[in-house]
Amino acid sequence: MAANQGKGTLYTFPGNFRAYKAQIAAQYSGAQLTIAGNDKFKMNDTNRSQEYLEKFPTGKVPAYENDAGVQLFESNAIAHFLSNEQLRGKTPAEQAQVLQWIEYGEREINPASATLVYPCMGI
Repeated sequence: MAANQGKGTLYTFPGNFRAYKAQIAAQYSGAQLTIAGNDKFKMNDTNRSQEYLEKFPTGKVPAYENDAGVQLFESNAIAHFLSNEQLRGKTPAEQAQVLQWIEYGEREINPASATLVYPCMGI
């Protein structure tokens, strides 16, 4: 199991591709992660509530909290927190390379793919 993450909850909506990063990181690292179900999270309702905004001021999803009081939003930060050394890299150089590819995906791949995929989805 990943060290020191505790048991955590991921707040998101079904099919949120950004939330998959956290889920994949947790799966590979062994972090304990629960996805908030419809009874605990409803998009455009829960994330606009006062309680949610006190924890996650931007109101964005995905968002994460654990039983140790850690509260994070932004998918890359959550995935980083849930990952282990094997995923993050052992040395500063390896960690920088991981970050390099994460940023490349965010800045180069996601926008290009969205330009092609979103119209097909009617977005």
